[in-house]
Amino acid sequence: MTSVVATPSEHQAETRVLRTIVYIFGISTVAFLFLTIGSIVDEWRFLSPVWSIVAVAVIFGSPPVIAVVSTHLGLTTIKRILACYAIASLAITLGYLVALSNGPVPFEYAPWPLTIIALATVPAALAFSEIVALWYLIAYSLSVGVVRYFSGIDPLMHVAVQDAVFSFTLAGLFTALAIVTMRSARALDNAAGFAREMAVRRASWESRQREQARLDALLHDDVMSTLFYASKGTPELDVAVRKQAAHALAELRAGDEAADAPVDVAAFTSRLRSVALAAGPDEASGFTVLGDRSTPVSAAVDAAFAEAAAEAVRNSLQHAGRDGRHVSRSTTLTLSESRIMLAIEDDGVGFEARDVRPHRLGILVSIRGRMNAVPGGSARIESSPGRGVLVELEWSEA
Repeated sequence: MTSVVATPSEHQAETRVLRTIVYIFGISTVAFLFLTIGSIVDEWRFLSPVWSIVAVAVIFGSPPVIAVVSTHLGLTTIKRILACYAIASLAITLGYLVALSNGPVPFEYAPWPLTIIALATVPAALAFSEIVALWYLIAYSLSVGVVRYFSGIDPLMHVAVQDAVFSFTLAGLFTALAIVTMRSARALDNAAGFAREMAVRRASWESRQREQARLDALLHDDVMSTLFYASKGTPELDVAVRKQAAHALAELRAGDEAADAPVDVAAFTSRLRSVALAAGPDEASGFTVLGDRSTPVSAAVDAAFAEAAAEAVRNSLQHAGRDGRHVSRSTTLTLSESRIMLAIEDDGVGFEARDVRPHRLGILVSIRGRMNAVPGGSARIESSPGRGVLVELEWSEA
């Protein structure tokens, strides 16, 4: 299995869009090579062979390779590679003048690097900030004019200016399109991040509301009635009032203590067994306990394991058996005095990490987020298409 992060990337939409553009970019350069090969051959005799070979390899050979490897690379790495490509393309274009080993080229030969300017400006738009991408576009367009002017036998300023303006206009359209597309992808990621944050806040708010409802009920049933009878000042009620006040205080303490009371290992194990076997009698499930532990488990750790495990089982029930696939599940609880690990595994359809949509909060909040909220807690998910899912929840003594 391929180890994957147990959460969608915070830049998932931007990464998807970037990879898609890189794929198209890789295919486009192959098409441009066939369109430009005639000019490359015609101008070969005027240029240094070393420069020509390097230029063709970098400009036309790199993009398909980048497209292939981008599937396995993160957003930042892809952008760094595209930045290197953009800088190398600009250097190669200006290097055309240095590479002229047999004098200027005839006027009818337009330097071939000038016909593919968009192949450099689009990667720059993807790799750099919008301001830097704009300055790059200007610099590259100016370089087109410079190369066009100094590479010909009879330099014509108006032709060089026309080529520079045309290049800026044409490449600017592709640059603007790339910038707008990436901006939209970032906006989608921001929206998804906001939705996740709101889900976490809502879960916290609902927890506080439940506790407030308990306190309100206690206040109404015991505290208010105690205060009412105490205000009467009737000696016959003193004993009853004291008893009711003591009962109210006991209820308050019990609520606080119950929330923080450690859970014995047997109860902890029983709760996880119930969660793990929630698949029902029709499913092939098993629960195994390895190791031993005598120290009770804190209430926070107990709740984190139970909630994260419940979400893992719920995800497995919902997704693992698609297309009528029969699914077997197994759960292994490993105990020691300093470490607890729960492994939930199925042999279902599995998934690819990049296919998890940004709005899917189960993995992010209910599994990884829930375990990470406990000091010493962590979650890991391994999966690949057709090979099931393994969820590992772990807590270690700090």
